[in-house]
Amino acid sequence: MPEILKLLTPTNIIIFILVLTRLSGMFSSAPFFSTFNMPRQIKVLFACSVAFIIYPMVAAKGGFVVPTSMPQLFVLLCFEFAIGFLIGFVANIVFYGVRIAGSLLSIQMSLSMSEILDPATGESSPIVSNIYIYLATMVFFAINAHNWLFESVYYSFSAMPMGSFAVFEGPVVANVIMLSAQMFKIAFGIAMPIVAIMLTCDILLGMMAKMMPQMNIFMVSIPVKVGVGITLLLVFLASTAGYMQDVMGEFIKNIIEIFT
Repeated sequence: MPEILKLLTPTNIIIFILVLTRLSGMFSSAPFFSTFNMPRQIKVLFACSVAFIIYPMVAAKGGFVVPTSMPQLFVLLCFEFAIGFLIGFVANIVFYGVRIAGSLLSIQMSLSMSEILDPATGESSPIVSNIYIYLATMVFFAINAHNWLFESVYYSFSAMPMGSFAVFEGPVVANVIMLSAQMFKIAFGIAMPIVAIMLTCDILLGMMAKMMPQMNIFMVSIPVKVGVGITLLLVFLASTAGYMQDVMGEFIKNIIEIFT
């Protein structure tokens, strides 16, 4: 019998499936992998490749008790998927906040009517949200956050071994909820400088409407607000990218602390 076939024991196969399940959970909620409409075949191939790399190191640790029935295996698969999903979800909170910030700015810039299809959600989303999502994705790769994400998944096998139910323990749940609340803080942190200036612009337009009632202020305000809004987006682009970088770095550190 070839040596490679000796590795295809039930224990090794189950361990590989559990590793693949945790990675699949992460890919289903992590930034970039769930943000864009990536073909499922590519996701499956990439997840299997990473699982093939991680599997020998996880299997070498030992101590894993093989389930003796299908219900036990199903429960283990659910918990493995939940651990991976939470790791990707926490990393994706920044992108959710960015999407909310884009929606707020689109309303303030009178661009909420011009929406395009978001391939990630299958729903319409404002143009500004998509611009910020692309910016956040570039920042995500620029700071090597994807490497930290894979590192978190790998070390999570030590902190939360397969068969462990630590993902639903009090401290983990409390930390995830606390980080989820930061979504709105991130959104307001990105949008408030521009919203404050746009609000001042609205006040000035209102004063102009009172001073010159014969002018159709509605027809004047829309191009003015769009032009001012786009200008402000460009002016604050560098500072917005720097803010995203700081927030993403902080969230990756929190992921490492929670799941490793």
